Amino acid sequence: MVLNVTVTEPTADSRLTVHPHGTARPDAANLTFTAGQTRADLVVVPVVDGRVALFNQWGDTHVIADLNGYFTA
Repeated sequence: MVLNVTVTEPTADSRLTVHPHGTARPDAANLTFTAGQTRADLVVVPVVDGRVALFNQWGDTHVIADLNGYFTA
């Protein structure tokens, strides 16, 4: 799946990781950001059981994920 992922209004400096649902969260982050900052990044992530997982390390933030497309075999 190809997603444009945006974080907005974070309460703390943090990092957001997008990864396949049901798998171990990787150490690498897709987005790093500071409190109050709005940031976006394009993410390509495999889909497992029709889902992906999003994890915010610290604080609270709004997350917007827009589907741009997907790949099939």
